Amino acid sequence: MGIPGLTTYISNDSERYLEHYALHDSYLVIDGNNICCQLYMWHVKCNCAFGGDYDKYAQCVRDFFDKLLICKVTPLVLIDGGCEDKKLKTIVSRTKQKNEIALRYTLSSQHRTKFLPLLLKEVFKDVMNERGIRYAQCIFEADNTIAAIARILNCPVLSYDSDFYIYGSLYIPFNTLEHDVVRNPTGGGYMKRCKIYRVEKLFRVYYGLNQSLLFLAAVLLGNDYVKQHMFKNFFRHLPQMDKRRFNNEQQRRINVTFQWLRRRSLNEAVIGILSRLRKQERKRVLNTIEMVINGYINAPLSVLHTLGFSAEAFSKASMQNMFKMYKFEGDIYNLTYIDEKTDETQLSDEEETEDKEIASILEERELVSNESLVDNLPKWFIHEFKQCRFSSYFIDLIIRKLYVCPTQIEDPSHVSSIHVSLKIIGVIYGLLISGVKGKKTNMEYITRDENKGIKRYQLEYSDNMFGCELPSLLNLRELSIVIRREIINTALTISNASYINEIPSNWMLYIATMKYWIGQQQEPSKFNCHVYALLFALLFNIIDYRIGLYRILSKFCQRFNKTVDNIRHQRKTTNYRPQYSNNATLADAIHEVNPDDCLLAAAFFVSNFEVDQKLYTQPKKFNITIVHGFAEFQNCLRHILNLNALLGYPYEPTKVATVFNGTLLYNLCSNFKKRDNVEVYINLMLQDSPSLSRLFNVLLSKVTPLLDTALEWKANKCKKQKTKRYEKKKATHEENCEEEKMCESTSEEVSFYDVNNPFSVLGAMQH
Repeated sequence: MGIPGLTTYISNDSERYLEHYALHDSYLVIDGNNICCQLYMWHVKCNCAFGGDYDKYAQCVRDFFDKLLICKVTPLVLIDGGCEDKKLKTIVSRTKQKNEIALRYTLSSQHRTKFLPLLLKEVFKDVMNERGIRYAQCIFEADNTIAAIARILNCPVLSYDSDFYIYGSLYIPFNTLEHDVVRNPTGGGYMKRCKIYRVEKLFRVYYGLNQSLLFLAAVLLGNDYVKQHMFKNFFRHLPQMDKRRFNNEQQRRINVTFQWLRRRSLNEAVIGILSRLRKQERKRVLNTIEMVINGYINAPLSVLHTLGFSAEAFSKASMQNMFKMYKFEGDIYNLTYIDEKTDETQLSDEEETEDKEIASILEERELVSNESLVDNLPKWFIHEFKQCRFSSYFIDLIIRKLYVCPTQIEDPSHVSSIHVSLKIIGVIYGLLISGVKGKKTNMEYITRDENKGIKRYQLEYSDNMFGCELPSLLNLRELSIVIRREIINTALTISNASYINEIPSNWMLYIATMKYWIGQQQEPSKFNCHVYALLFALLFNIIDYRIGLYRILSKFCQRFNKTVDNIRHQRKTTNYRPQYSNNATLADAIHEVNPDDCLLAAAFFVSNFEVDQKLYTQPKKFNITIVHGFAEFQNCLRHILNLNALLGYPYEPTKVATVFNGTLLYNLCSNFKKRDNVEVYINLMLQDSPSLSRLFNVLLSKVTPLLDTALEWKANKCKKQKTKRYEKKKATHEENCEEEKMCESTSEEVSFYDVNNPFSVLGAMQH
């Protein structure tokens, strides 16, 4: 979030502060958390209301990194770790705000406000692994390390966080980075046009301002760690600027702060601030000033090794190009008090209410935090955390025993979707604190409550799982893969591992998540349409692998209509009737999928990636209960992936972008709920694609023993007669075929295999 109003302040006078820049042939330090989100916000046309179109997002991230690599830019991505104490109130406040947005989010909302899906960062990391991008995770906040590494390498930072106007490093605001690459007119090759910020330009405008004063400006103006109202009394004595020059009070405040600071040294400025506080308040405020200034200065650089740099790669001069830690010198209690008539702690009603709510949530019980606990963690854990194998909340559980749960779009009439995965979270917590000395206590978590606000809950600590003692974190990597896999199986209530072992390795955790999620439901059969949708959606990745990625029906028709007609004609002429045995392994069924079958089935899939316009015109048709079920599934998948990583990947991680598209799943589930028998309907849709039909039926035969009663079908009580329904659906299918025939044809040849398309189940299986 950074400093409120500063990005607008710079942008409004960009010719003064920003200059045109050609990005090529250099390092680029990327604020991973920020850019991960900005790519989604600016460039991905996703349907947020359905929980995440991760395949579209993955393609966007690929394009982003590919274009940087074309320009011979070497990205170095830094990702935030655990939440520091000083930012905890901000994190809880944002969670509260996000929860309020989620409660009233509709399909129409996504045109105004983006809502980040739960597994965004997992997909971002998967693409970085796929493209060989160097990245690392800091133990705590990454911003100061990002800025320090950029200064050492003399290269820019890419972010959209106004804090980087303060750090003194070269800074490219993300909104100035052009989407496409262009030819470099001077040196050949390619480049990306953008704008760059150099702090010297700010210093020229405000002569006398320097880097240390700029850090103090961040304190006065308010950032993620400081509330603006802390210095209200200070600002009241400053001269008022011409209101016509600025859009709002914050813009005027930024200008007047820079003007006031540039005439003083750092110590003089601190004295001027403290003089307007009563004696009993000065120590607390000074501690805040020192904490924030040193937060900008103090930059752990241990992640350099994770990024592939050795300590010897940097000269002593470059390492000494750091700022000295700040400590105020003087007697704060003997400063002359400058009295003000108004109360400097006065808050607006809204600010006061929110402050009290957040304080109430955080102070229901004493919140004990000990960041030094990180120092006692096993070396292997720290090493793998820096490699970004673990989610950042692991550090929060270790040092604070608190988990601020992420928010999703879900049904507010149901309990928070996090509750279904609490057993998995409990196992993660038990393993994490098994290596921490001292008394083991319950963990706490913050999530939506029954009154649609947020609340702090307790999760009981247990050092055993179903009668077996959890292993120590210190020795976790010494356990055999058989034991580590058994821990996951036990946590997921998989009693017979032979069933899961029949699933292809890259689908194992996905199927296991279904098993666990369904097992937490009181009435599993109520979710059978969700399960059928999750299983059927596995086929879309195979189709993508064969024909390429298409998400708009008209574009697919334009590309393949003529080819589809030719296939149908040829099969009719030759009386094509292949004989497939359902007595096959899943691996064989996947391997034997016919590319022509993929083309014939694709139109049905592609049409389900698009939103039914009736959901906009008739909002009541939007089924939030369907969305809630998939939100629960995502929560389970996230924490099962996290547990799998903590155990050293005894199972192959699920590539989320290859299996989960929220729009597709919603449409399939909504469609299936109208059917008397989903399996009959699916086979009808795949009747012209026998190899895909066979694959789905083999898949069903393998997973049904795992899912117990989830696939037990109860006939829907429908107002319409069954015969009419089937006639109608068959007619709809035929209409779809006719729609394909009416699409404009193209003379391009069919490409069944795209070597640049990484959406590959088959490719993953061959390794």
